[in-house]
Amino acid sequence: MKTTIRGTVLLLIAVSTIASADERASKFLKQHCIRCHGSQKQKADRRFDTLSSQIKSLNDLERYQEIVDLLNLGEMPPEDEPQPTAEERARVIAHLTQKLVTARAELSDSGGHSVLRRLNSWEYRQTIGDLLGLNVDVWNPTEDFPEEVKVHGFDNNGAGLVTSGRLMNHYLDAAEEAIRRATQFGARPILRKYTQQTPFYFNGKESKDLPKLFQEDRFRFIPETPYTDLYGRHYRGGHIGFLPLFQQGGVAHSGTYTIRVRAAAVGRIHDYGKALGDFRNGDPLVMEIAAVDRRGSVTSTGNVSKMISLARIELTNEQPQWFEWKVYMEAGYEPEVRFRNGPLAAKRMVRVLTTQAADKPEFKPFVAMKPGYEKAHGVLKAYQGPRLRIWEINVAGPHIDAWPPAGHRALYGNLTPEELNTKTIAQRLESFAEKAFRRVPLKGELAPIQHLVAGKLKEGVEPLQALQLGCQAVLCSPGFLYLNMGEGELSEVALASRLSYFLWSSPPDEPLLRLAAAGKLRPNLSAQVKRMLLDPKSDRFVGHFVRRWLDLDNIGTMPPSADFLEYYRDNLETAMRAETETFFKHVLDQNLPLREFLGADYSFLNRELALHYGIEGVQGNKLQRVSLKGSRRGGLIGQGAFLTASANGVDTSPVVRGIYVLEKILGYTPPPPPPDVPVIEPDIRGASTVREQLVKHREIATCAECHRKIDPLGFALENFDAIGGWRDRYDGKLKVDPSGKLPGGKIFSTNAEFRELMIGQDKTFIRCLTKKLLTYAVGRKLNSSDRPSIDGIGKEMARPEKGLRDLIQAVVASESFLQN
Repeated sequence: MKTTIRGTVLLLIAVSTIASADERASKFLKQHCIRCHGSQKQKADRRFDTLSSQIKSLNDLERYQEIVDLLNLGEMPPEDEPQPTAEERARVIAHLTQKLVTARAELSDSGGHSVLRRLNSWEYRQTIGDLLGLNVDVWNPTEDFPEEVKVHGFDNNGAGLVTSGRLMNHYLDAAEEAIRRATQFGARPILRKYTQQTPFYFNGKESKDLPKLFQEDRFRFIPETPYTDLYGRHYRGGHIGFLPLFQQGGVAHSGTYTIRVRAAAVGRIHDYGKALGDFRNGDPLVMEIAAVDRRGSVTSTGNVSKMISLARIELTNEQPQWFEWKVYMEAGYEPEVRFRNGPLAAKRMVRVLTTQAADKPEFKPFVAMKPGYEKAHGVLKAYQGPRLRIWEINVAGPHIDAWPPAGHRALYGNLTPEELNTKTIAQRLESFAEKAFRRVPLKGELAPIQHLVAGKLKEGVEPLQALQLGCQAVLCSPGFLYLNMGEGELSEVALASRLSYFLWSSPPDEPLLRLAAAGKLRPNLSAQVKRMLLDPKSDRFVGHFVRRWLDLDNIGTMPPSADFLEYYRDNLETAMRAETETFFKHVLDQNLPLREFLGADYSFLNRELALHYGIEGVQGNKLQRVSLKGSRRGGLIGQGAFLTASANGVDTSPVVRGIYVLEKILGYTPPPPPPDVPVIEPDIRGASTVREQLVKHREIATCAECHRKIDPLGFALENFDAIGGWRDRYDGKLKVDPSGKLPGGKIFSTNAEFRELMIGQDKTFIRCLTKKLLTYAVGRKLNSSDRPSIDGIGKEMARPEKGLRDLIQAVVASESFLQN
């Protein structure tokens, strides 16, 4: 009896204590939150006066969680409002946090996630490539697919990955072409060697029946010299075709080829000044090897219908040297040598040199001559500027490792067309479907496909064609196109797929599948993550995650204005993307602390990007580690890709950049502006600067709270123009003012001071990156059920020795990753 009474009393005390804490929390919210987030006013589109003291719904849970987050960050109440004491703040945070833990367990919605998720275009492309051994860097099976819907920047969110009739048609076409490319019943290709020595262009009788590509008068070849000079830019005359392969319609077989070129850079130092346009005196000459497809173009001209860049190299040697590459070429393509940074097209060069450089003695005899072959030939023969000089080109290949290739064996095993019959076709379909589905087919799952194939055989269709139709159907079935994660705890097989699509964007390999089949993958997860990150396929994760996290595709969709001449001349877009991806990979490979993203005093630059950053002394076109000490750069926020992706290609906006920093670095997405608030209000028309305009903008109550967070971040980066170049003034006139005050009251006057303050935001950044990685890994929007996983990872990553690899390990080990 006493025990019962004691229990009742303790229960009453507990209930009374909870009620008292609820009352204090309610009073705290009324005093510090409701005035700005109540019935009369909803700053940042948030309303808290309707919250019950009991968390009864997921909506309540998410609103209470936001309150706790803002209290923890010190962003609520705003600095210009009455502040609670530190003790009051801590007490309310502790109480609300406990309520959230209890409510989360009661309202857990972990079973509400989508069981199926379609492969996005990137994953489909890599999956087809790995399954059938195809080079999908050269042939992109998804080239014509509809653009994927992006949810908060990510294109692998199951909710956005719908399947339309149009997409199904593309799947059918891609599957048919993939099977055609993988099928190789012929004899093993013979390695052949081709050589062409100068001359590469011919005249007189030698040029008879040759296309204009190989005729002297098009390229102004100088017959007296034992080599060929290239003058102009690629696409406009500065390229050499390869006659032996042109005559046979390109290489006969797809595969790896060795290309060797004997070449030299001549005339890099010249005194033609600006007559050569943007070609800088003394620059190395860039020789490019391209694979070109002339099929579908005008045969008599040798024009190109498709071109793929295979390799580039900078030349500074005036004496001939051999250069060699191993490259992949598609059947029907042929190699071509191009002068990538040639100063001018040949025809234009003749005109320019006889006008802007007419005072040069070598050109004076040609100034008064009428345009024509004789004038052009004479000018180019006298020209002493930059030329790419070619002596010889060799091609050897294809180099074959195994025959038939792996993709062919996946389809047909060791069978010949003559050995195909009803029984062997059924066996091959079972085997291929197991590889394609990334699991053993379910009972009856292949019945419709087997029925289709059987019907075709009865109609008299050849067995090989019937099997190919069956394989095509496999590649268009849900088992291939969708990842089936099931419900609740992932099965070992589902876990193998989730892990491989996270780190490789493609199916699990044999080691993963063996462990899953034996039920031993979970105990070996850490070792498998280490192994997979060492595999070259992890470069897909690096490239695609960085693109999606930082919206780097914005650079291509909003290309910079042509006014930024150096952006196009120096191929800065490619260098900028490569810098950020290389930096991410470096932090990953070295398992460096995540603060490195905010405060690294180095980056990976080539000569052109270094000059764009105002850094002298970097040589060569290849990226290399460069110290940023003493420069205006540091961390992600100083990188060109980050700054260009957050602009519109023409100019900058502090609001756009501020939101970008909030979302990508600090993990906060502000709500959209209220529909009744125009972008520029009438009462700010008199403001003379962007800063003054936004000060006026913040006078509107519904805008003030968000812009208090957004604007300082954007202004801090205003010293960087639309392509990340440094500026002290706008168009050389109005001085840039990067000063501001962060929420919490910290003030900065310069971009350098802002960078230091951002380094102090490392805990917020780690949480942001955790959420980005987890979103990418599980392929869905995170919700309240993921909060324990995020909190747990945050605690683990708080240790200073923890790095990016550790973060990935923690993501994989989290409940959110292991459950669906």
